[in-house]
Amino acid sequence: MNKKEAIILTAARLIHEHGYNHVGIKSILDELNIPKGSFYYYFRSKEDLGIAIIELYINDTSDCLDHCEKNLKGLKDFFNIFFNRLIELSLKRGCPVGNLILELADENELFRNKLMEWYSVVTTWIKQILTSENINNPEEKAKALFAAFEGTMLVSKLEKDKIHFEIFNNYTFDGIINSRING
Repeated sequence: MNKKEAIILTAARLIHEHGYNHVGIKSILDELNIPKGSFYYYFRSKEDLGIAIIELYINDTSDCLDHCEKNLKGLKDFFNIFFNRLIELSLKRGCPVGNLILELADENELFRNKLMEWYSVVTTWIKQILTSENINNPEEKAKALFAAFEGTMLVSKLEKDKIHFEIFNNYTFDGIINSRING
């Protein structure tokens, strides 16, 4: 791993633990024991580093999507990958991108646009699966599944209880997939 990757990964972990606004460049560099000049060689600012972290999450999510089957089982497996990651963290920290959305979407348009890119990657993939499975209203249901997924991550973090993952898998997922719009 090169220095730039080390900075991104360390910063991503620290920001996931403490939040973007509570992690300074100095704390990242101190943990890595590298001089400030090394940071500015790779990044013009903390904002540039933040964008690189979001790109890391876009790439990680895209990689997960590439390894999931393109059907409803694969879709549920995708959500469970992230539920299991939160379980491995003892239901602490929550979704790293969800946390960034909560913290930064109203603060910085550049961050909001990059976070929208991540959201689009996920919801487009979900919509493609729902379309291929002949599920009605695939775009709306993709957004509903995404919102339910993020809400599940948030409530699981709050209550420190993985029961919400079971609720999502046993009720929410199928409820959204099978819902019909009356009208």
